[in-house]
Amino acid sequence: MPVLGKIILRGHICLVATLIPVLVKLLPLKKLLELLTPKEKFGAYGVFQPEEIAQMVRRRLRRPRSMRGRACLREGLTLFYFLKLAGAAPVIHIAVHSPAAKSDRLRAHCWVVLDGEPITAPISGPSVTIMTHG
Repeated sequence: MPVLGKIILRGHICLVATLIPVLVKLLPLKKLLELLTPKEKFGAYGVFQPEEIAQMVRRRLRRPRSMRGRACLREGLTLFYFLKLAGAAPVIHIAVHSPAAKSDRLRAHCWVVLDGEPITAPISGPSVTIMTHG
C-alpha cells in the first residue's frame, strides 16, 4: 500500500467530508447524488480495499461538528463517493422509520451496501425504503 496514496486519499476524504454539509444545504439530494457519482468507472483509489476506505471515512467523521443529526447521511454520501472512485459498485439506501406515536418528526436513515452486504449500519426496526442509488 503506497504511503503517498494513503495521504492523498485521507486529504481527499477530509475535503469531501467538509464540503458535503454545504452541498446538502445547496443542492437537492438527486443532484447531489449525481455529483457524487463518477460518470465512468474511475478506479483512482482501486489499490485500497473497501473496508480500508470505510475505516478512513469513519475515522474522519467520528466526531462531527456539523450534520450531527444526520451523521448517517454524511457518512453514507462520503463513503459512497470514495467507493465509486475505488471502482466498487456501492448502493446507497435511504429509508424512513415508521412514525412514532409521540413524535410529529419524521426520522430517516442512510446506509451503504456493497456486494449485497451493508458496509455501514443499516436501519433497524420497521421502516420504508424511499430511495436507492447506485
